[in-house]
Parts: sequence; structure tokens; C-alpha cells
Amino acid sequence: MDLVEFLRARLARDEQIARDCSGLPWKTAPSGTIQTDPQPPDDPGDAAYVAKAENGAYAEHIARHDPSRTLAHVAAVRQLVDDYEKQAWILDRGHRTPELEAAQVVRENVLRRLALPYASHPAYRDDWRP
Repeated sequence: MDLVEFLRARLARDEQIARDCSGLPWKTAPSGTIQTDPQPPDDPGDAAYVAKAENGAYAEHIARHDPSRTLAHVAAVRQLVDDYEKQAWILDRGHRTPELEAAQVVRENVLRRLALPYASHPAYRDDWRP
């Protein structure tokens, strides 16, 4: 497995977990409870319980990392991975200049940094560290 495959697999897993959660935004209640925000206003359903945090800061942190934020993050990182692969394909076809090669080194370094949060995963390779 190379770095791109590794990142794509982690992103796919993050996306699946986020999609398995509620599609509604999360919010905090004064009690430190994190729940879904029942939207739209005409939705008669109650908010769904997500978690209970020890304090307000924890609750806010949890609520800020709701599934929609994860999905947006996954989409943004996928765009970076796609760009890296597109440029690698161009370079592999012989369209090489020092500027294009230098830009690809920067893209690879970005991917290495994006993989760091997954460093505890068993498939992570230490030689990917920036």
C-alpha cells in the first residue's frame, strides 16, 4: 500500500463513519449534552442524543466535529489527493520541468502531513513521516 492508497482508505472509513451518524448538525445544550439540531423548523421530531460531556468545553469540541464537518474535511483532502495523482500522471508522461517536479514534492509533503493523524494505524509506514 502506498501513501495515496493509505489516505484514500482512511478517508473512506472516516466518510463511512460520518455517514452512519446523523446527517443533522450537532449542538450543545446547557447541560453539556450534545444532540442533533432538529432542522428544518417544520420537523416535528425531537433532537437525537449524541453524547454527554464532562464540561462545556468538551461538549463544544464534540459538537464542532459533527459528521458534516468530517464529510467536508474528507472532500477537501480527497481534492488534494486527486491533484497529487493528476500531477503524478502528468509527470509520468514525460511532461517534466524543474518547476513541476518541485511542485510535486510540495504536494507529496502535504500528503505526508495529512497522513500524520493516522500514524497509529497499523498500515501507516514510518517512512511517510515528513
